[in-house]
Amino acid sequence: MQRRTRWWLPIALVLAPMLEAQNGCVPLAPCYTADGLVNSASGQSGYLAPYTFATLYGTNLSYNQRSRTGSDPLPGIGGVEVLVGNLQAIVFYVSATQVNFLVPASWTPGPVPVQLARESVFGPVVTATLLDAAPALFCLMTDPTVAVAQLLPDYATDTAGSPAQPGGYAILYATGLGYFSGLPTDDFEPPQTALQILLRTEFQVLLDGAAVDDHLLEYVGSVVGYWGLVQINLKLPANVGSNPEIRLAIGDQTSAAGVHLIVQ
Repeated sequence: MQRRTRWWLPIALVLAPMLEAQNGCVPLAPCYTADGLVNSASGQSGYLAPYTFATLYGTNLSYNQRSRTGSDPLPGIGGVEVLVGNLQAIVFYVSATQVNFLVPASWTPGPVPVQLARESVFGPVVTATLLDAAPALFCLMTDPTVAVAQLLPDYATDTAGSPAQPGGYAILYATGLGYFSGLPTDDFEPPQTALQILLRTEFQVLLDGAAVDDHLLEYVGSVVGYWGLVQINLKLPANVGSNPEIRLAIGDQTSAAGVHLIVQ
């Protein structure tokens, strides 16, 4: 009697190491670690606070690559959901390797479990430790060392060809500055009015390491109709130097070094 060869055995032996669970991940399910959970603006791992834009990097996170549109129902996108504790987070972008979401404002500082699901297939539970504030400036996509800034009166983008001027106005955008005063209790409702951050008295802007006089910070608060985004209206000091390093500080938390504002 001729012995039949199990033709699939060599293939199985090759695939087996590839399908082994790694980092607590189930094969072919969403896979990520706590180190891959970062502040969206700064890219700093674990540097998050309530109402902060967060990015989760990993593999098998989504079958599609796209951003949220006006027709997408809240909170997930295309079958991708993010749970922060027992709350669903609003998802803004999905791809196989990256998902952007907003840490719910309802969570208080401290440890919180985070888990992603792709069409009801769950990834591992990782723990994030939320801070009272995790300030971070949004930077140009073309140059992550230059802060995004709009210049008054025409709202031109601050660039080398159109730099800010000493004594002029710059509007900056940030995340991770904590709660707003009067924030809606519904995490899915964006601010409908201008709301200052609760930690306003502790907030500082540092230019080349020196704190800007507080009266030059004319507004630090919500952008009406947008989740999680903080607008900072700054009047530049008359004696500001060229292209100063700019950092945001709340208490002992300070945004990343090496970010500049283009000033000439």
